[in-house]
Amino acid sequence: LVYLESDMSIACALINHYQPPMTRSKLEDEEIGVQIMQLRQQKNKIQLVLLEENNLIRRFSLWEIINHTEIIDGLPIMTKDDLGDLTFGVFQLKRALSYAEERCSTTNLTSDVASSVHRCKIIPNLIRIPTQSAHSNRVTYHPTIYFTDQAILGWRCDCFTGARFLGCCSHIASAIWFLSYQRWQTQQRHMPSGVYKKL
Repeated sequence: LVYLESDMSIACALINHYQPPMTRSKLEDEEIGVQIMQLRQQKNKIQLVLLEENNLIRRFSLWEIINHTEIIDGLPIMTKDDLGDLTFGVFQLKRALSYAEERCSTTNLTSDVASSVHRCKIIPNLIRIPTQSAHSNRVTYHPTIYFTDQAILGWRCDCFTGARFLGCCSHIASAIWFLSYQRWQTQQRHMPSGVYKKL
């Protein structure tokens, strides 16, 4: 073990010199980098609206509970690529299915499902979707989304990483994935998210 560090350095140098790279740069990588640098400088506008201007986080009387079908036409229809651009990764999208299945109490998300949404009474295109934490049954997060029929304009969640604007947390990704993507799919998924546990 005395020579482990130097042997590891030599092995890595040989691999880096003689092996081809595992992945190559794509044309859109530079665009993504520029977009990340721009978003890094922005403030989360939704958090400013919720916290500072209207205090909507603590004022539960300003939210009405509706079925998601009442607002489904007001949200943009998104592709998987659109969702990937929103999340800047795949982890959140992989978690989105399990959160949506748990929230709707079914694995068939293409059928008629009952999923409640809280709509703001003073800002009608501001919604939040109560989502139970995957780690604690006593904790419920409130991913909040500001949207038009053309685009998702912003988001905020009260989880640990939910205030970021560069990418989003799994709770936000789940809500957007369900409302803007999955509800418009016609084919039922063959393997629900929890099936792998039973194998």
